[in-house]
Amino acid sequence: MNSHEINVGKSEKSTTDLMLNTPIPKLVIKMAIPTVLSTIVLSIYGMADLFFVSRLGPNASAAVGIVFSILTMFQAVGSMLGVGAGNIISRSLGAGDSSKADAVASVTFFCSIIAGIIVMILGIIFKTEVMKFLGATSTILPYAQDFAHYILIASPIMCSSFVLNIILRSQGKPKLSMIGLSIGGVLNIILEPIFIFSLKMGIAGAALATLISQTVSFIILLFMYLNTKSLAKIRFSFFMPNVSKVFPAVCSNGAPSLLRQGLVVVANVLLNIHASKFGVEAIAGIAITNRIFLLVVSVMFGLGQGFQPVAGFCLGANRFDRLKKAFYFTLYISVVVQTIFALLLYIFDSNIVRFFQKDKLVIEIGIQAIHYFALSLPLLPVVVITNMLYQVAEKNKQSLFLASCRQGIFFIPLIFTLPHFFGLTGLMLCQPIANVFSALISIPFLVWFMKHNPCKS
Repeated sequence: MNSHEINVGKSEKSTTDLMLNTPIPKLVIKMAIPTVLSTIVLSIYGMADLFFVSRLGPNASAAVGIVFSILTMFQAVGSMLGVGAGNIISRSLGAGDSSKADAVASVTFFCSIIAGIIVMILGIIFKTEVMKFLGATSTILPYAQDFAHYILIASPIMCSSFVLNIILRSQGKPKLSMIGLSIGGVLNIILEPIFIFSLKMGIAGAALATLISQTVSFIILLFMYLNTKSLAKIRFSFFMPNVSKVFPAVCSNGAPSLLRQGLVVVANVLLNIHASKFGVEAIAGIAITNRIFLLVVSVMFGLGQGFQPVAGFCLGANRFDRLKKAFYFTLYISVVVQTIFALLLYIFDSNIVRFFQKDKLVIEIGIQAIHYFALSLPLLPVVVITNMLYQVAEKNKQSLFLASCRQGIFFIPLIFTLPHFFGLTGLMLCQPIANVFSALISIPFLVWFMKHNPCKS
């Protein structure tokens, strides 16, 4: 055994010891803080786009909202592969099977690049048709096309970056993923005003800044694997011999993430289509609200993603008692945080919207939308953390169902009915009501899981 193998073995042992013996509050916070910061950085990407682009007018702001669906699609593919792989990797490492972790990481990484290339080619070829399908009106379409061009070019990098980031977190290395994302996020904020205003590239400059910053993040994250910072190794030699066996398992486990993120795309498209009936100001106002929403819930998702590797290691080691403690601690902290955010949104509603847009009608619509979705914020952790629990336990059917509730089973019927009866107010109420229904249906699933200890089955 060479020195490299000895060092890797020591690293695996220390990580397993950390995940299985550290007091739960300390461990979850330790895992969550870098992950929370990472998710905030991802949200800042979008917030920076919206902030600088909004200076170009309501049509440009609306275009960001249209292209947001494409960004969400990248995230959906990346999340499916990354979360699907990450859950398997964390359980494999918890059970001491590092070779399986290597195979899963390698197959998933190369498949994410292939998926990104396919999305890029199809997106560029059918760019105009895609923009119209996503809800772009004739006045918004030129802005949406310009913004989407560089975003589509970035799709292989963005998909694979999501995978690299999630796999690092799944092995108890959230600080490493945070480094890559944070550097890219800071670079994005620096480049956007330069490209948009100094170089007079307009909305295309915002997309180019995103492309460059995402590329830098990708290079840094990939270096973590090539420099043996990661417990799971990525090698092309692991790809072909394992792809037929590993890829279906990854997709099956990651399907709830794909469904959850895919339904975000569907929900956003439906929101844009219905909002367009009320004018470009409605599209812009809802786009601003969506970006604010993503920033606010990023802390909750960060806490949940910090919980997932802990849960995976506990399941792999058959430590259900420890899993329960980790879950309830994560849920409690998430509810407290989301309640605080809801109060802050009510207090600073007008200031928040005016930060992005000066149009009076956009501000009015944005404030009203913020009030409605803030009401349901404290309930979201029940939905999200329970879904993550089922997903990491590889209870795929139940996880798929839970993932489809919030922006599928409940949201879609509401979006086709409430605006018809209550106009723009009905449109704004769709997601909050869907959140409430989803929380109510998640509770019985949570009770059943904790009572029956399904990790043994």
